[in-house]
Amino acid sequence: MRNYRFKFTIALGIGAICGMLWTPVKLVHAEQQTSNIIAETEADQEPAAGYVKIEENSSGPELYSDYDIAMYSTDSTTQSGTWGNISWSLSGTTLTISGSGDMPDADSSNKAPWITFNVEKVIIQRGITGIGNRNFLQMSSITSVSYPDTLTKIGDAAFYECYGLTEIVLPSGVNTVGSGAYCDCSAVTKIVTPGATSLESYAFQGTSAVTYEIPAGITSISPLVFFGNTTIESYTVAVGNPSYIAQNGIVYSKDGTVLVMYPFQSRVGTFAIPANVKEIGAYAFYNVRGLNSVDFANVTTLGEGAFYRSQLSGTLTISDKISEVGYFAFEQCNMLTAVKFGSGLKESSYSMFEECENISSIDFGGLTTLGMRTFLGCSGLTEITLPATMKEWGGSVFNSCSNLKTFRGLGLESIAYADFAQCYSLTDVYLPNVKIIYRQAFANCPSLQSITLPASTQFVDENAFSSTVIINCENKDLVKFGANGLRYVETIRITGKRDYTKAFEVLTKVNEERAKNGLPALTMDTGLLETAMVRAGDQAVLFSHTRPDGASCFSADKNMIAENIAINQTTSESVMDSWMNSTGHRENILDEDYTSIGVGCFYINGTYTWVQCFGSKVTQEAVKQEDRMVIQSVNIPKGEFTEAVTTAGIMWGDAETYLYKFKIQTDADSYVVGKHMNAKMMLINPGFEIYCPFTSSNITWTSDKKSVATIDSNGKISFVGSGKVKITGKTGYYQASITLTVKENKKSDQSAKTTPVLKLKNKTVTYTGKKKKIDAAVVKGKAGAIAYRYYSDAKCKKKLASYPYKVGTYYVVAVAKATKNSNTARSNVAKLVIKKSNTMKLNVTSKKYKVKKATGKLGSKHTFTVGVKKAKGKVTYSVAKKAKKYITVTKKGRVTVKKGTPRGTYTVTVKAKGTSVYRSKTKKVTIKVS
Repeated sequence: MRNYRFKFTIALGIGAICGMLWTPVKLVHAEQQTSNIIAETEADQEPAAGYVKIEENSSGPELYSDYDIAMYSTDSTTQSGTWGNISWSLSGTTLTISGSGDMPDADSSNKAPWITFNVEKVIIQRGITGIGNRNFLQMSSITSVSYPDTLTKIGDAAFYECYGLTEIVLPSGVNTVGSGAYCDCSAVTKIVTPGATSLESYAFQGTSAVTYEIPAGITSISPLVFFGNTTIESYTVAVGNPSYIAQNGIVYSKDGTVLVMYPFQSRVGTFAIPANVKEIGAYAFYNVRGLNSVDFANVTTLGEGAFYRSQLSGTLTISDKISEVGYFAFEQCNMLTAVKFGSGLKESSYSMFEECENISSIDFGGLTTLGMRTFLGCSGLTEITLPATMKEWGGSVFNSCSNLKTFRGLGLESIAYADFAQCYSLTDVYLPNVKIIYRQAFANCPSLQSITLPASTQFVDENAFSSTVIINCENKDLVKFGANGLRYVETIRITGKRDYTKAFEVLTKVNEERAKNGLPALTMDTGLLETAMVRAGDQAVLFSHTRPDGASCFSADKNMIAENIAINQTTSESVMDSWMNSTGHRENILDEDYTSIGVGCFYINGTYTWVQCFGSKVTQEAVKQEDRMVIQSVNIPKGEFTEAVTTAGIMWGDAETYLYKFKIQTDADSYVVGKHMNAKMMLINPGFEIYCPFTSSNITWTSDKKSVATIDSNGKISFVGSGKVKITGKTGYYQASITLTVKENKKSDQSAKTTPVLKLKNKTVTYTGKKKKIDAAVVKGKAGAIAYRYYSDAKCKKKLASYPYKVGTYYVVAVAKATKNSNTARSNVAKLVIKKSNTMKLNVTSKKYKVKKATGKLGSKHTFTVGVKKAKGKVTYSVAKKAKKYITVTKKGRVTVKKGTPRGTYTVTVKAKGTSVYRSKTKKVTIKVS
């Protein structure tokens, strides 16, 4: 695997650059290949990981791994001191703390002074209001703590890993228990927090309590408070709690519509959710033991991680009423063997069944799409057939399904990043409607030997498959590129000079620099030299580490492991100076692991391009050749394409995109009747915006006005009349035009009359009861007075006596009178259409939704119906392409604003097509997410 490393420097250029479109600059790029591990995520989404894991990600307590926490025996010696605003004393194994206010927070630079002593009993005297973060962290000998009635809060990780504690009984004044406060106090079997109003996640992680009463002051609680607990058999709720109730040991919202917490130790194998419950809360059934199946009854929503790591077993049936499921809902439910989706859920959620290793069959029910990583790591799957109605999905859907052998995606149109990566057993893939296959889609699939792709295929990334996979594609217009990709390309040819003299001058200077740094000389390798010359030619078309056809530069030579490029330097001295003054390029030149090099220098249209290709072995030492002119064939893709990605891992941010543009140049700058000149197409290098001349057998030439100029197949223009003419050159996929103004030859007869050209444009107007006129004719040339004639028939036989005003279609002709210098002229026939105004109205013209402050995104989806009244003609609804990820609208105007939509203003366009009598009308519905 490769990691893309890109270095970019700019320095002022000297002198003008032929054909440049902007201020001259010099550019140098460097790229290397290194090892990297495939990583896959969606916006860093991760399920709950517990307090220790948070610490490992630098978000939790410091565990003093560099500090000796050996417990020293104090015998009867008394230890004492002050720490911040508190005093402490240790007598035997009893620690007494006194003072007023909150105890200080401890960290690696401000450790609690008693942290290394053998303390069994802690007495905190009246006056102390808060226990600080990490105050008793990892003091495993503590067996009891006496809390004062003045205490109001327990800090984060305050008693982390105090294994000797057996109970946590807090005074009624304690209202806040911090994150991980009693994490991994595994001997604790009793927890009482009567005055708590805030319990942070992981507060009692890994404790062994069997029951817990939610205090009256708690209005929000998560099962993650007890993350890692496997012993709780029932919950109760204190009298007076305004938010929760408990029934049979299970916690529900006050109105009974949300199941909030289910005990970790279930007493029943099958649980029927009460009929009035509509939602399963986040992590409600997390890590539940002894529960094999659930009857969802009337549930419509499953929260994030609702059954994460639970022991549900056998077949899971998701009822028809469930329409929304949060991330990680059933992740790591390893005892499930089958899944049946109902008709209500249309899209599976992120990591919904990730690492459910024993699932072997799936009934997709009413699903129309699969969310990212839905079945990642489901090693029990061996065969999958998706319904034809499923046309798209997220990335890595079946990634790492190591035993999957056969996959049939009957309706799938695209295969996303790493969808089947690490599917080691995959041998049979059927994608009859696929259009696009993205990067790493089938990476690390050693059993896949060949695949047949349909005629609908439009693009296959060069790294979608291993280079050893045989791709049989029924779309014969696609051309192979890179390692093993397919895309639409056309071939152009460029002519330039390969300058071997300058190339070997660069070699000399490279080895001089290496000698200064005590490094052995590089050898000019025959293969790398040829590759570097080809790549230098490539730079004239696309200045980039991406090849002109969109492939990685490393596809040019399997022995190349690094590349430097440059453009517009004219000498070996100047290009080496640029490279040596740029960190990335200098590192390549002075890399101690490199033994071989190829240097390319290409001259075309006044510009030099330079390339260094580095290797770690020498196949054959190159002999210096004579400078020579060459014709190099280059493939360029159809339409916009992205830079080649040289890492197998996920890409962050947007990759750079390129689009080839063209310009027509002529070999003269004045255009006169009776003269001739030549036109040629020039490619504009999208990486540096210089003009690159080329030839192609695909170029066709046209003139839009042969009365002014004609052009032959070789681009030769003949001017035959005065006026403006547009000359267009077309290649296979591209075109460019130039408009020329042709003047009369001064020697020609100046007294000859000219015929003007009159042109009318069609016009549609709204009926008002008043007379309507067409817009004035566009006149080219000299013309006399112009009159407009209106008719009621297309053949212009039935002339109207005056301007029309009734609803209908009318036909208009403009006629110019002759003068001494111009002939009479008649325009084209144009339509004047009078229609009534469309009466369409919308019930809903705007909506506003609030995002979650923590994420800046919507916490749930929203739907509404636009509602159209009095529309004339067919009504259609549409959403801008960039907004489709978040906003969808049905043919009947039902709008869905998806969960996770970021802040912004979105619009739904409503259009009534109109009729023969009524005009079309367009209105906008504004959706503001803030």
